[in-house]
Amino acid sequence: MTGRHPATAAQRTELLHRMLLLRRGEEHDVQPGEEAVAVGLRCALGPSDTLVPAHRPGGPALAVDLAAEDVLRHRPAVTVCLVCEDTTAGLTGTLGQAVEERLPVLFCCADRYEAQPAGADRLPTETVDGADVEAVTLAAHAALHPVRAGAGPRLIHFRTYADEPGQVHDPIRILADRMRTDHQLDENALTALEKHVTAELRAAAAV
Repeated sequence: MTGRHPATAAQRTELLHRMLLLRRGEEHDVQPGEEAVAVGLRCALGPSDTLVPAHRPGGPALAVDLAAEDVLRHRPAVTVCLVCEDTTAGLTGTLGQAVEERLPVLFCCADRYEAQPAGADRLPTETVDGADVEAVTLAAHAALHPVRAGAGPRLIHFRTYADEPGQVHDPIRILADRMRTDHQLDENALTALEKHVTAELRAAAAV
């Protein structure tokens, strides 16, 4: 997949498929409403890149260690680190180390609030609609390029909250509605995709 919006019916169907699998599966690292962030980031990653999940203990520090190892071994890789409330302890120092050493780390914060992580003002930061899987993919592609080229770490803040407190936008509905508008999806196709996802999950559980 390129850095452009994946606008074809096949590409969008694959994104929808992946988000449905996450929502209906048992991947507990992905919160409801954040499927677009998880899928979009994974689509943007290169074969040598690493994704550190949001709820991995010591996630930011681990990401910095992995990035430092890549630099030491001259690997053209980027470590993408998802940051959440559970992994913000000591984040300011971790961000500082990444900035000072120009480490290839892309920090990503997906939350329902406007606030950015402490220390985020020390590195280039972009705010993106985290409910739009195509916007997530495009932003991740654009951010990974300078990080991989040695420009140092960056941060993307994915907004996943709605205007009403406690509510989030539904990334699956947003993409499905866009596909309907572009005549790339109808109710029969959506029903067939949902049945396929259900069958996949049942088959995986039976193994």
